[in-house]
Amino acid sequence: MNKQEQAEIEKIKFTEKALLANIITDNRIMKEANILKASDFYDATSRQVFSVIKEKYDAGETADLTDFSYELQNYVLELMDMPEGLINHKKYIKEIKKASAQRALKARLSDILNKKNDYFESKAEIIEFSRDLEKNIVQRFDFKTIDESEDIKEIQFFLKDFLPLPQGATTMISAKGGSGKSALALQVCLRAANAKIPTLAWLSEDPQSITVNRAKKVASLTGLKINNYLNFLYRIPFQVLQQKGDINPIFYEFKAACRDFKIVVLDPLIAFYGADENSNSDARRFMDLLSDWAKDEDKAIILIHHQTKYMDASVARGAGAFVDAVRAQYSVKRDDKDDRFVIVKLEKDNWGIRKYFSDEKKVQIWENNYKTQGVAQDVESDDLC
Repeated sequence: MNKQEQAEIEKIKFTEKALLANIITDNRIMKEANILKASDFYDATSRQVFSVIKEKYDAGETADLTDFSYELQNYVLELMDMPEGLINHKKYIKEIKKASAQRALKARLSDILNKKNDYFESKAEIIEFSRDLEKNIVQRFDFKTIDESEDIKEIQFFLKDFLPLPQGATTMISAKGGSGKSALALQVCLRAANAKIPTLAWLSEDPQSITVNRAKKVASLTGLKINNYLNFLYRIPFQVLQQKGDINPIFYEFKAACRDFKIVVLDPLIAFYGADENSNSDARRFMDLLSDWAKDEDKAIILIHHQTKYMDASVARGAGAFVDAVRAQYSVKRDDKDDRFVIVKLEKDNWGIRKYFSDEKKVQIWENNYKTQGVAQDVESDDLC
């Protein structure tokens, strides 16, 4: 330990003693100092003294000398003899909290770097940890009583007048092949972009040329504009879960890269999954990662998912945990009477979408009716997907 580090330690130890002296002199200071935990104190003796003071304060009492162990009493007497001019308790609280956070940061980084991880695993952990720091997270859990939770904000939705997408949650759009799900997904994205909502569409089943061509036709049909609020990815998807259920480090890099997007569309879900499609435990872990991401950043994450071919249109393929984890699910099927349209049905609603959306809605996705005019006149056969 160099001289500068030693000086910093001595400074924080003195600051801790100064704060404790303030509290012993005036217990009302604990109202502000109560944001501290005993573990925030560097000095072991100061930590024990604060623990006793806090325990008595939480019980509505004031600690006196008899509340401390024999070993601590001389230390408390020493605190009571400290100069009366040390009264800047707000500064002391701030410095103690800052020093505690700094120690936690160093310890966490040391733990990451000392693990026998490869470069990418270490990088992923550092990215995720930096995001926690950016959000000012001190504790992983934030427990609240009912009284503290009474004023809950109303749930917000993107595209409330078209296809309501709950903010801070995952939504599934499921469809059979050839139903026009990709065209519907594009229309969702274009409507979001025209509402100036930064949107990312990773439509991985189609090459760039088909997506661009299809987007232009959807824009022409709907009168929507193609603008810079809509971005695309065309690369092959990474799989979030790897062998043995490990999380792919690229997932954390992808989250960091998507920080500015408020809507993220992943098509199809299974291309990003990577584990056993019928395993509920794997599916739940995958969905929890996406749900936490959506909640932490107040995004709407949209998953385009294939339906089971030979069952009812509402049945999504694979493990039931996929559907269980989403807050909303829409199913899509072609309109048998007019195949310019699809029927979008609300299959699952946990957050009150029905206030804005009836059970089902007819949405036009193509300009021409293919049965009567033929596919070749308007779009390539790939557009039927």
